[in-house]
Amino acid sequence: MKRHALVVSALAVSLLAAACAVPAMAAVTPAYEQSDSEFYNSFLNAYRDQVMPDRDDYPVLQENYPEVLEKPLVPKKPYSSVNRKNLQGRWVNRYTEGGSQVEEILSVNGDRARIEEYIDGVPHVVWNGDGDLSIEDRSSRGVCPEVSVMEYDPEGFWLQHCGIYIRRVGDNTFFDGGFLKEWRREEPEDLWNQYLYNTVTLENLQGVWYSEYTDEDGFYRDVLHVYGDHASIFETINGRVSSVWNGDGPCSIAMEEYRQNHHVPELLIKKEKSDNYGSIAGIYISKVDEDKFYDAAFDRWFVRVLMYNNYGEEGGGWEGNFGFTIYGGSAEKVGDHYVYRPAEDGQRELILDEKTELVHPEQLDGWEAGLNAVQWIDHLCAREGGTGASGVYDADVTGDHIDRVYGLYWWD
Repeated sequence: MKRHALVVSALAVSLLAAACAVPAMAAVTPAYEQSDSEFYNSFLNAYRDQVMPDRDDYPVLQENYPEVLEKPLVPKKPYSSVNRKNLQGRWVNRYTEGGSQVEEILSVNGDRARIEEYIDGVPHVVWNGDGDLSIEDRSSRGVCPEVSVMEYDPEGFWLQHCGIYIRRVGDNTFFDGGFLKEWRREEPEDLWNQYLYNTVTLENLQGVWYSEYTDEDGFYRDVLHVYGDHASIFETINGRVSSVWNGDGPCSIAMEEYRQNHHVPELLIKKEKSDNYGSIAGIYISKVDEDKFYDAAFDRWFVRVLMYNNYGEEGGGWEGNFGFTIYGGSAEKVGDHYVYRPAEDGQRELILDEKTELVHPEQLDGWEAGLNAVQWIDHLCAREGGTGASGVYDADVTGDHIDRVYGLYWWD
């Protein structure tokens, strides 16, 4: 899909007038004055300065999977149409079985999915649940991929809310190779009443965002800044400033038809100060999380730029997901929290406390139901004779605080 700028027309003006699905927000002057963080300023003022930040300072990105990569998202040929991008949206399968009317609905948004099944209008307990979208490439066995909605249960096992064997995905149908049926793309009467679309608001998008990816035209880097009901978009392609995604002006959110029978919220930026005067830049945004949002058009994630980068500015700290090692370092309990002093040179002391979130704690060695992060480390240290906090942590860190722990690993 190529980027394009829309020439303002009567339709575009009417869309802008009625676009915003949230209360009007007062215009805010962007904060061009320098903050304490040179890293943050480089993103905050990227459009104004027409300079993309140094790539050594970019935030940690969730992997982006454009279709042109040499190693595409599973599955491989001959089932290449069965991929995350093509499955975005809401799919419905209806049939009669044993005299009952069955309705199955699969909704996919970013890397999350929901499966619903109704028998004579009553939810069926087996096929109802939210979870991670899973696409299992089974081409080595000569069979089509299995698409599942996966979730952890409290005992630490995967729950599979569905398993649909999909052979091909078209614009408005996908073929279920398990039951030899076609599912059709459908939308409810209320277009906003779809999976997680309610997260796409100007309030949730406030701040500075960054993304990058590669396609056949080159290496793209994008900085989006949303402030009040205004926004700027700045892009470089192979280091050259883009002539399309480069401008600022009022912004709003409209529900737009991305493809037939598939509407996605779009952030519209009416570029008042750009070479393409009077044009509109648009980003299809189907899901906004706390620190990332999903760009449905290009099957990629934008991440929020926080005050400090991964590498720790002078007087700053760390930000993002990274591993730190407590081998040769130490973890000392001070009061009601732990102070980690990693073994790597240059890494700062980090704090783990009761506010630290354990992501999928049932997968963590030594965790028991009801334990918070501090109690979990207490338990490990008691079990391992004081060395239980040693290992390699996979964690999210902001400043000197460990926000989330995804894993703790040891090697013999």
